[in-house]
Amino acid sequence: MTSKGRLRLAVNVTKWEPNPQEFQFLCTLLPAADSEACNKFRFFDDKKRALVSRLLQRHAAFMALDIPHEAVIIERTKGRKPYVANNIEKLHAPNYNYSVSHEGNYVVLASEDICVCGCDVAAPHQLRRNAGQPLADVLAGFTKQLTPDEWATVRGSPLESEVESRFRKFWSLKEAFVKATGEGLGFDLGRCAFQLKNDNKQASVAVDGVPQPSWTFHLHELGQDHCVSVARAPIPVIVDAWGGFKATLQLPNVPNERHSEALTASEPPFTMLRVADLISESRHAEYEAAGGDLL
Repeated sequence: MTSKGRLRLAVNVTKWEPNPQEFQFLCTLLPAADSEACNKFRFFDDKKRALVSRLLQRHAAFMALDIPHEAVIIERTKGRKPYVANNIEKLHAPNYNYSVSHEGNYVVLASEDICVCGCDVAAPHQLRRNAGQPLADVLAGFTKQLTPDEWATVRGSPLESEVESRFRKFWSLKEAFVKATGEGLGFDLGRCAFQLKNDNKQASVAVDGVPQPSWTFHLHELGQDHCVSVARAPIPVIVDAWGGFKATLQLPNVPNERHSEALTASEPPFTMLRVADLISESRHAEYEAAGGDLL
């Protein structure tokens, strides 16, 4: 049975075309600073992803911790890792933490209740901002981020589509690694080397040449062309200079057996949600009045 605090959630934002009234109503469900941040983006697709990301984070906290949507407090570490800062008792999910990512068609979120997690979604080349560039030129900009062995795997296929797919997997794995630790942009991605295994559904990592057997990585496909990587790691890997995130962990010294169970538990599939699913039932009537679709 999957733990209540172990979530895998995704929203396909391309299927959502809100009118201005609906979009602005949803912005009112967020703190003013978050609403302002969403509206600062130049392109509307980016505004949509940012808004759905914030709504999804609050809904996940409601699902896992029973915190009302409007009462969820989200803060960030120095490395920009988000966390739920509400001072509540979390007996069933003492170390609840999550990671959120958005690119291309999807906004995704993964959470864990004991170990720390990170997740990242990587969209196919044609859906990225640099889609007009040849793939070879795009990859040339990432020479130092992948190791020689990783590049050998990426370029080991004569098919450009497979080269791009392999690169996408390695990139999402590295991003999931950094999002799990919370170290942020200062981490050199070339330090972590991944090996794909189990038909590219799992991976292992070495950091500075040292294998990290306590880390587990699972890869998912969404829509057959988006890759999502989910990392699980032991609590001590957390980088939190300000200490706010660590202060929310109610079981910081996890017994070895329980840590092992959390790290090796079966990986659940992603559950697809609609934007309407992210809204508190108490606000459904207002959402419909603004033009939102609950069906």
